[in-house]
Amino acid sequence: MKSLLSTIYKKLPAIFQDVMISFYGAKLKRQRYGEQYWNYLDHYKRKTYPDLREEKENQISELKELLNYAISNSPFYAELYSGIDLDQIRSVEDMSGLPVVNKEDIRANSDSVYTIPERDAIVSYTGGTTGKSLKVLFRLEDVQKRMAYLDAFKYRVGVDVHKLRKATFSGRNLIYRKRTKRLWRNNWAYKQRLYSTFHITEENLPVYINNLNKFKPEVLNGFVSAIYELAEYINRKNIVLTFTLKGIFTTSETLLAHHRESIEKAFDTKVYDQYASAEGAPFITQCAEGNLHFNMDTGVIETNVKSEMIVTSFTSYGTPLIRYNIGDLLVWKDGVCKCGSCHPLVESIEGRKVDYLYKPDGGKVSMSHLADVIKGIPNSITKMQFIQTSPARLQVLYEADHELLTDAHKESMMKELRYRFGDEMIYTDHIPKEKSGKFSLIKNSIS
Repeated sequence: MKSLLSTIYKKLPAIFQDVMISFYGAKLKRQRYGEQYWNYLDHYKRKTYPDLREEKENQISELKELLNYAISNSPFYAELYSGIDLDQIRSVEDMSGLPVVNKEDIRANSDSVYTIPERDAIVSYTGGTTGKSLKVLFRLEDVQKRMAYLDAFKYRVGVDVHKLRKATFSGRNLIYRKRTKRLWRNNWAYKQRLYSTFHITEENLPVYINNLNKFKPEVLNGFVSAIYELAEYINRKNIVLTFTLKGIFTTSETLLAHHRESIEKAFDTKVYDQYASAEGAPFITQCAEGNLHFNMDTGVIETNVKSEMIVTSFTSYGTPLIRYNIGDLLVWKDGVCKCGSCHPLVESIEGRKVDYLYKPDGGKVSMSHLADVIKGIPNSITKMQFIQTSPARLQVLYEADHELLTDAHKESMMKELRYRFGDEMIYTDHIPKEKSGKFSLIKNSIS
């Protein structure tokens, strides 16, 4: 059904694509903004987090509830924790006695990890710097709780997402006609205009900016790399914008100091960063004082000796993540924030670098675009790598679980890649080991 709708969408004129997107947007709106969402939103909007002791007590209470649920509903965790007395876990520090799991553990044992059938779930797919896709099942309550938390974060910095026009730059496949200057589509159900990030080139940047001036968004959100390219062009050309933003919300890629400076100068508003994941990791959000906080009421974040994040999520009950090595790096920050929240401070989150590949037309394909490729491929593809030595030459390496791999899976992967790079690619079904032992999703030798 999904494949049929995609085929129909590609053949439709742009205005009818808007209609399809808006119908899908209305469906997502019903899923995300039900009764539980509004209850959680009201709860989170009123929280100020002044008492660290109370937050720790609530955190351990939620952790125990998650552990009991996992061993009762997930055969994987029931077996993993057999012989472990979970009653002895009375603090976050006690969690060190539980084994750490990684993406491959979850992928290889997904059927026994899931606690709900897929027919009752909201399905999400991960990508990321590991080059490995993972299908995650969420309960409806967890999705609405996560959306409420994210929207309460925005509300606290003065943005009500339900009332404002939104411009979004993310990795969705929107435009399939090669000769077009309508580089956006509309989601009328959510007051949102979706801009293609695959067509951002020097030639097209004025097209994006002219349309933003006509649309006059009140909120801008999406990939750091795309928003930063727009900002650099605006600053370089001294372009005057005819709209006023209440805030910009970046995600998926690391927001560095020079990104923030350029974006805030171009759009004359504050940039607010946040971290989560398609798997359902705990939230890290930026407060009005400009500091990143780990939000203790959404889970537990530990770091190992390599500064890798070991996450436990309170909002992923359909696919429990307990002491899950997510692959990103976190640097903690000492001190207490002036905003009044006792939630721990974070200096930086690494592992979401803005690395690029280049298309023959000069356009860039960032890490986040590739993560969306990986999200779209089946679980049978266990790892991918992209090697580029010139704009016209791209080598795609992949490894697969050959017991699950089918020709349809290969074609699905190729379709996603052709959309971004065309047909001039070389494919190899093996990724050689690096001498350093490290793995890079992108290896680009173009200066």
